[in-house]
Amino acid sequence: MKKVWYFASLRISRITPMTLVGKIRNCVTMMTGNPAFAAPNPLPDPALGDVSASADKLEAAEAAYAFNRGKLEKEARDLAFQEAKEIFHLLGGYVQLASGGDKEIILSAGLDVERKPEASGVPAAPGNMRAEATPVLGQVVVRWGASKGRRIYKVYQTTGDPSSETGWELIALTGKVRLVVDGLDRFKTYSFRVVAEGVAGESIPSEAASATAA
Repeated sequence: MKKVWYFASLRISRITPMTLVGKIRNCVTMMTGNPAFAAPNPLPDPALGDVSASADKLEAAEAAYAFNRGKLEKEARDLAFQEAKEIFHLLGGYVQLASGGDKEIILSAGLDVERKPEASGVPAAPGNMRAEATPVLGQVVVRWGASKGRRIYKVYQTTGDPSSETGWELIALTGKVRLVVDGLDRFKTYSFRVVAEGVAGESIPSEAASATAA
């Protein structure tokens, strides 16, 4: 039997600037203090303050254009409109990941939902794991191969024995196949592994990849 997976729907393809302002502010209000988007769960990314600021900027730019419909005012309004759309898209992506496809969690963020049946099957473990220190102090970039059927990747980190099943800490949820890890201790070796999560469950962990932070 196919399981229903719910998707956050932004519905902003034909939205007006002030309607977008209202939509953003409603989401920020509904997500503020919402336990689904608070610790120990991953916190909103982008931060709700930044999302709210984009709505304020768009509202001000729209008011300036309405008062003086000049070329410069229009350009400023259009830029603020695009920036607000982009940050709202990022917020929608965060809600999708944080919700795990749960309808009620998506709705609790003030977003609409769409549902799609997903074929069963646990995704394969991500392959081609790589970890590499960058010139930035305390930074490592982790990369891996895509897993068919995954919805999100869970990235784990340890400073202990990577062959042990203990000591691994979940550090990120992402839909990408690359993660930049900051704030690491210099000259310390870190190991990383990734689990692919799909509708039917989680893959086994990937092989570990290690790097020593500069």
